[in-house]
Amino acid sequence: MADATEAGREKLIRILDAVAETGREVAEEVNATTAPQPTANAASICRWKLLTLKERLHDVEGPRRVRSARAEAIHHLDAAAAAAQRLSYGYRLHNLDRICDGGQALDDHLAALARLRARLDSQH
Repeated sequence: MADATEAGREKLIRILDAVAETGREVAEEVNATTAPQPTANAASICRWKLLTLKERLHDVEGPRRVRSARAEAIHHLDAAAAAAQRLSYGYRLHNLDRICDGGQALDDHLAALARLRARLDSQH
């Protein structure tokens, strides 16, 4: 049981590390340009990466504690992907409200995932 918990926790941590890297990449892309199309593309790529990582989460097995963390991660990845889509649409449509709402929601959910990762790391 302890081995299953550890294996599931480690897999979750690796996926959450990839999520953090995706967040850093999109932040760099957004900060590197002022043109709306490249920024919209960066947000779309971010969404795709987040949804791909979410799919990888479905393969994470383990006891209740691992499944609970996985469910929390899936929830935040879904919300982060939706936020990235709003951000992308905002840049494409030159809609400041969508840009602000999408960017803030993306930041919030990525921060929640970072806290989850730290919590999993502290359970070692």
